[in-house]
Amino acid sequence: MKKILCLVAMLMLTMVASAQITWNVKGGIGFSACYGSTEGLKAQMVGKAGVGIEYPLSANFSLMPSVEVAIKGCEFDKDKYYWGEENGKTYRGGNLEITYLQIPVLGAYRFNLNDSWNITVKAGPYFAYGIDGKFKVDDQKIDLYKDTNAKRFDVGADVGVDFEYHRFVFGAEYEIGFANMSSGDNTIKNMAFYLTVGYKF
Repeated sequence: MKKILCLVAMLMLTMVASAQITWNVKGGIGFSACYGSTEGLKAQMVGKAGVGIEYPLSANFSLMPSVEVAIKGCEFDKDKYYWGEENGKTYRGGNLEITYLQIPVLGAYRFNLNDSWNITVKAGPYFAYGIDGKFKVDDQKIDLYKDTNAKRFDVGADVGVDFEYHRFVFGAEYEIGFANMSSGDNTIKNMAFYLTVGYKF
């Protein structure tokens, strides 16, 4: 995974050297959930922000790598999860929140509607590394990467659509992870949906 991240970073640096590229920034909010063999997982509100480049390959097709900070995770149903007792109180449920440094590499096709509006459909893989992870139960916090054997790396697919008005970009993105975060017998994987707003330079 580290080699893949390095290769993607080198690809982006090579593109930056080209005079044809354009820059963009974006941020957004949405909902993240988890899936796998673990039951009782619910969605929670999350967000992400990033900067990227667009490298045209033809009049309508382009490559769009970016670097993002993305928050993902899920909520554990309080009616299904019991985490033991402390001072006579039973702790139930909890929230999993993970911050990733993420690199999507998307292929995009642009449909020109008129002089003001374009629609861009995009899809491709993403590669992510967990830089912070917390499991919260009431007022307690467990560090995923210090206190447990949770896995930092994730890889998955990213699909989305952008509506471009001049230099402003309004988008919707769906991400699904393929890597298991858990080192135990159960599987738990990421998925998220974001609504984003961006600007092209």
